[in-house]
Amino acid sequence: MNEKLGEKEARFLEKARQSLMATEDRIEANTLSRLRDFRVRAVEAADARGRGFFRIPNWARIGGVVTAAAAILVFMIWFDTPKQDLPVKNADDIEIVLNVDSADNIDLYEDLDFYEWLAGTGNGGSSS
Repeated sequence: MNEKLGEKEARFLEKARQSLMATEDRIEANTLSRLRDFRVRAVEAADARGRGFFRIPNWARIGGVVTAAAAILVFMIWFDTPKQDLPVKNADDIEIVLNVDSADNIDLYEDLDFYEWLAGTGNGGSSS
């Protein structure tokens, strides 16, 4: 018997085996023959299903599907993130943005309404 089984389990299995063997002696020959035939067919069907050159176990199929789904999700997140434009387009603008303490920038913010109006009128256009 299995060494991992305890003493109680070993006794239980031995009693169950003896009981089944005693029951087998009381079964009719016709019924016993049919049971043996069913067993043989079941074993053959299980062997036939397990054979094949390109047989992939179910756990491998499920693992493959999960791996493919995770790869697609990572690909979509990695390559489909929207690219945000930087507020500064060229090197001259970086100097203006970084130089917050200069007096020119303070004047720019004080006259911000004028610059917004100027941008709204366009180049040489008339205001409404």
